[in-house]
Amino acid sequence: MGVVRKIDDPFDIVWLLQMKYRKPVVSLEELIPDYLPHLTLVQANKRANKCNLPFPVFKSDGRNSPFYAHLSDVALWLVSVQNTAKKDWVAMNA
Repeated sequence: MGVVRKIDDPFDIVWLLQMKYRKPVVSLEELIPDYLPHLTLVQANKRANKCNLPFPVFKSDGRNSPFYAHLSDVALWLVSVQNTAKKDWVAMNA
């Protein structure tokens, strides 16, 4: 039987995200269904243009390029959301 280890390090999450997407930088279009399912691509692009997404995005080549996000930034956002949820849960259940 193997040892079960809790993932607390965001770099472990980055590794898992990179295994899922098989690349370190992912288009916003690929991320939306998994982590922002309440947004359409048009809404996400509008928020990205206003720098109003929960993680930084960038365009690789000019204004007609799609937006991309580095998975380390997505992982840091996921960890911060998890930590907030954990604090709220502990406050309600302590």
